This record gives sequence, C-alpha cells and structure tokens, in this order.
Amino acid sequence: MNLKITLLASALATACGALTLAPAANAADGTITFNGKVIAPTCSVSNASGGNLSVNLPTVLATAFSGLGSTAGQTSFKLNLTGCPTSPSGIQVAAEFSGTNINSTDGNLNNAAAGGSNVEVQLTDGAGTAINLGTTPAPVTATVDGSGNATLDYKAQYYAAQASVSGGAVQTSVEYTLTYQ
Repeated sequence: MNLKITLLASALATACGALTLAPAANAADGTITFNGKVIAPTCSVSNASGGNLSVNLPTVLATAFSGLGSTAGQTSFKLNLTGCPTSPSGIQVAAEFSGTNINSTDGNLNNAAAGGSNVEVQLTDGAGTAINLGTTPAPVTATVDGSGNATLDYKAQYYAAQASVSGGAVQTSVEYTLTYQ
C-alpha cells in the first residue's frame, strides 16, 4: 500500500512540476515595430580645416551697444557641405551645436577670453533670427542636392550681456555634429 501511495505522490509531484514549467497561453496585446535608415558616410565641411572653421568678427566700439541685449558686428558664415549621401533623395542635414560655452540662460556663447569684454557671441540663422543654442541645438536645415552638396547659412554677432559693455578680447567656440533626417 505504501508503494502505491509513494508512486501516486511521485506522479502527482511530476505532473505539478510540468504544469509549473509550461508557458502561459496569453494573447499578444500589440506589436512594436522599429523603423530606421542607414545612410552612406557623412558630409564633409569643405570650407573648414579638419572640420574646424574660424569666424572673425569685426572690431567694434563699446559705444556701438545701446544696452543689455543689443547687438553689433553681425558677420555671415556658412558650413559648405560636400560628399553628402544622395540616396534616398531629400535627405535633410543640420548642424547640432553643443559645448560648455553655451550660456544656459540665453543660449548665446559665453566669452572665454581671459580678461575679455563682457559680451557674448550670438548665433542667428541666415535671415538674422536669433538662435537659442540651449533650447534649439539644430536650428538650420538644408536639403542635400543631387550632387551631394548642401549649405547651412548662419550669422554671428556680439551680444551685450550687461547694460554697459566693456572693452576687451572676445573668444569663444562651439562644437557641432552633422545630423541627418
């Protein structure tokens, strides 16, 4: 009799163990689809040396500023892109700006020159609309043409960070990364 009970207990334990390991029969609630695009190597900036571009702002008098937020010395510059991917057609390219010189309050570039002027450098789009690099890191886009070229137009200008501007050197920089859509 003990043998029958032992065999019955062993069979019951094995069956329960098998049920525990069986996968649950649940219906799927939905599907997640992932889409993307892989494109050819990135564009080159043809008017930059090793990717680095220098923009020389003009010398201006401190009296050119009328108070906090006034600007002077607007200077145009471009990122001339070549060798961009042309397939698929209609690729949009932008320069995304980043770096430690971006002022988190107004999005301008802090003056990093030792003992320099109390102005910042403000970037604008090609039409002269100010860009807040803190909130809009990739403000200008261009469509790559069939030859793999595109141009990103910008302007840079001095920006009075205080009511009264002092004389001194101005030097700052910002990093950029080309992005594609």
